[in-house]
Amino acid sequence: MLMPNPLIDKEFLKKLDEFPLREIYVRIIALTFDEHPIDEIQGRATAGSINIDGDSAVRRTCSLTLLADNLDTRDYYWGLKNKFKLEVGMKNFVDVKYGDIIWFPQGIFLITSFNTSETPTGYTINI
Repeated sequence: MLMPNPLIDKEFLKKLDEFPLREIYVRIIALTFDEHPIDEIQGRATAGSINIDGDSAVRRTCSLTLLADNLDTRDYYWGLKNKFKLEVGMKNFVDVKYGDIIWFPQGIFLITSFNTSETPTGYTINI
């Protein structure tokens, strides 16, 4: 059975936006040249921004930091000049029929900087 799409339920989205507690997550999906998914990393967002400028040659830019539980970034596709799809998620405290995290697609970006470090609580990723 398919889960209903929360992104078209306006009442649910309003409740989600107005709920006082927020946990924000990030999912980055490495893509092939043809934009097919290869691998993904997800974790809790600790900082970041997304900028959209319709007058610029580069219309969308992002800078983000996330904390992931597990990580294997040794593969080539996490290097520079590779495409990735970005989704931002909010923890769903409002309605159990939609799942734990509601994902909002943000677009496709190009990796120009990718850094990782290990901390006692997990892996910190800056992209």
